[in-house]
Amino acid sequence: MKKIVFLLTSFQLLTGLLLTGCVAGGENARAPVVVVLSYEDFGPQVMAHEALGMQWWQWQTHGDSRPTEYDIKVAVFQGSGDEVKSLYPVVEHKTQDYRYITYQNAINYLDSAIVENALPLVTERLMDTRAC
Repeated sequence: MKKIVFLLTSFQLLTGLLLTGCVAGGENARAPVVVVLSYEDFGPQVMAHEALGMQWWQWQTHGDSRPTEYDIKVAVFQGSGDEVKSLYPVVEHKTQDYRYITYQNAINYLDSAIVENALPLVTERLMDTRAC
């Protein structure tokens, strides 16, 4: 029961932050609201690649033949995608890789993947991500 309350509270907090960024007055009303998560928070590549691209550096044509961990971040945002890209740029020489997805597209992807329930352990992580 505590986990359900925590998930609900986290989801309400994220939703509140995103809505506040959209309705606040002044110059801040146009500033994007961004939550940065890891690629893994969206499940394994076999599930997430359609929403986020493949789980290797986007400047490479394919992944490494050896098992490699890629530190890919996902910027979930509401607001200007161009501004988000300038705040969280892809920088090859720093191996800094971001993927960008709107809040609504992220929620749609997560809801669909959770309903699919391909693997219970993955579904649990997706539910935790959705609650962020």
